[in-house]
Amino acid sequence: MKNIFLIILSIISIACAGYTFFNQTGHIPMITMFLLGFALAIFLMTLKMNVKNKKLNSYKRELEKESIASTESSSRVKVLESKIEVLEKALENALKK
Repeated sequence: MKNIFLIILSIISIACAGYTFFNQTGHIPMITMFLLGFALAIFLMTLKMNVKNKKLNSYKRELEKESIASTESSSRVKVLESKIEVLEKALENALKK
């Protein structure tokens, strides 16, 4: 949807630029210059925001992966600690007998 909007905006900008350059009066109206500048600014900011959002989303995915890995490591540690406790109790019971 965003790409279609950008393509349409680019086509409109090119059409306006062509109209102004081939205008019979020989000068570029101020409103056309303003609209072209505004359209260009929107286009550039949209591209900038898309790049920033992609980087942000990849960073979030990386953080989620690290969080999952640390959670997995902590759960492994807990399992090993519980196994050690069970083995210690079994050793104490064996030594008592």
